[in-house]
Amino acid sequence: MSRFSAKVRIVYLTLVILFTGGVFLYLLDTWGVIRLEEKLPFLASDPPRAPLSEDSQTLLDKEALEKQEEKLKEKELQLQEMQEKLLERQEALKQEQQKLEEARSGLKEARKQLERESEARQTRDEKIQQMAERIGAMPPDDAVAILRGWSNVDMVDVFVQMERNAEEAGEQSIVPFLITKLPRERASLITTLMMDAVAERMPALENSAEPTPP
Repeated sequence: MSRFSAKVRIVYLTLVILFTGGVFLYLLDTWGVIRLEEKLPFLASDPPRAPLSEDSQTLLDKEALEKQEEKLKEKELQLQEMQEKLLERQEALKQEQQKLEEARSGLKEARKQLERESEARQTRDEKIQQMAERIGAMPPDDAVAILRGWSNVDMVDVFVQMERNAEEAGEQSIVPFLITKLPRERASLITTLMMDAVAERMPALENSAEPTPP
């Protein structure tokens, strides 16, 4: 029991000494004799911050607004560039569309022109066939009287058709006889033109002819 009491007294005395030493050190720090924060860094406290003045707060707000304005200007520039690119793209697409429409219109007009030419050629061929049959059925003198008023092109086309009809019918063509009744110079010209027309027609006939079996 006495041993236990002795230990309690030791602990008590130790606590009293520590407390007394702490109070003494605090007083010395308070009086400026020593600086505990230099010896013990964890005792150092952050220096107090002075509150911002109204002018300082206004300056900070102004800087924040200027930064926001700069960001907005950057976004506006980006949007403007995007808009310009879109306008350029739309203009390019518009031009391409216009070219496409022009090309389509050109093809349509070319198709109509071909149809008109084909119809005109068919109408002329039918007329040439009718005139060839009519001239071939007329007396030579009456036929020549009509032929004299024709153009060289019409006369050659009718003569070529008359020879073709005679060849298909297996008959003798009267075209050479009719040419002899024309004036000499015109007869020579018509003969030359007929030879050229037959020469131009020969490749087409060769291409359209069916190949003969071996």
